[in-house]
Amino acid sequence: MYSTASTFNWLNIQTQRHQSRPYYAARLHSKLGRHTIGLGSDEIQALSIAQKLDAEIERLVANGEDLDLEHLKSFVAALKQPKHKDTCLKIVTKDDLAMLWKKYVDFHVALGVWEQTYVLTHIKTVASLLDKCPHKRLEDRGDLVQWLLDGRSASTAKSRFALIVACIDWNSKQGNIPRKWGIEYRDALASIELKSKKDKKIEIFTVAEIYKILDALKNETHSRFEGKHYQYYQYVYFCWLTGCRPSEAIALKWENVNLAKNTIRICEVQVDASGTIVQRSGTKTERFRVFPINEELKLLLQSIPRRTGYVFTNIKGEPISQHAFNRVWKTVLEKLGIRHRIPYQLRHTMISYHANNDFPIQKLAEIVGNSAEIIVEHYLHLDIERIRLPEIIGSTSAQESI
Repeated sequence: MYSTASTFNWLNIQTQRHQSRPYYAARLHSKLGRHTIGLGSDEIQALSIAQKLDAEIERLVANGEDLDLEHLKSFVAALKQPKHKDTCLKIVTKDDLAMLWKKYVDFHVALGVWEQTYVLTHIKTVASLLDKCPHKRLEDRGDLVQWLLDGRSASTAKSRFALIVACIDWNSKQGNIPRKWGIEYRDALASIELKSKKDKKIEIFTVAEIYKILDALKNETHSRFEGKHYQYYQYVYFCWLTGCRPSEAIALKWENVNLAKNTIRICEVQVDASGTIVQRSGTKTERFRVFPINEELKLLLQSIPRRTGYVFTNIKGEPISQHAFNRVWKTVLEKLGIRHRIPYQLRHTMISYHANNDFPIQKLAEIVGNSAEIIVEHYLHLDIERIRLPEIIGSTSAQESI
């Protein structure tokens, strides 16, 4: 389980099996005698107790007090006791949902179980939504779901709602709110039905639209402040040339870029609603895929100052924030008179063009991280503007090296 030194200073957590159920225990540091204290069978509660136990030990050490094992056991036992109903958070203020979200985020950030890019994309996006949402009480569940669905695709709305549900479920298990809310919100999430992939419409850009967007970002045509739009130019250009998922591009580090061999290792990871990294299914079970660097892509990468860490950073030198970028993206499209489509559609556009311009389907599937069957079914017969393949992927020799 979570037993890294970066998570706790004075203990780690061990997972055991008891009558086919997991049971969690805190194993104290060797300096404390390697004693074990049971934490219970609820993983979330066990993590919370372990965090508080570690802080209690830190307090005792800092104050020079005796580390009495019986005291520590009593300390844990008190935390494991169910809270009285009167101590539950009363749902009366309009900022309830925002407050619960803050508790949820602060806890997981403190544990260090979320990747930085995950916080900058999913977590900040939901935080912004909750700030704008007029329905902030748990009793407003139906209105909240409808507000999320308005102006968004069902899949996007459901993914955002899934994070909110994870927050509410966690708070209900922590005793911050009655347990019924976690159950009711989980049921509401399960009731949202999505269309099958066959029914989903793939929307793409034209090549002219993409290069108009790139030109506007590069020249800051519609930016009121210097650098505000240009900071995303290379990131968008890269997404277009590679068909990377936004999360993959944001997470790209220089250690995975080899300009000498003209290859990029693109990590294929995703995170679930709790922030845990999980493997993808189907063709996406590989830890990474290799993407070839052609001349256009190489010139782009060479234009970025080489350093350690993330390839694409903002003007502050921090990883790209998808939430901040989305605002710029929306502004640029509106000013250019281009119909709004989310940045992810750059990936669909790249795949569509190459699939319809005689690029070998199997090779295309390998470099973009899809199956050949998906490309044939969803991308091959789209009615799109035709372009010559060498203009995007490169010369014939470059294609043969893929």
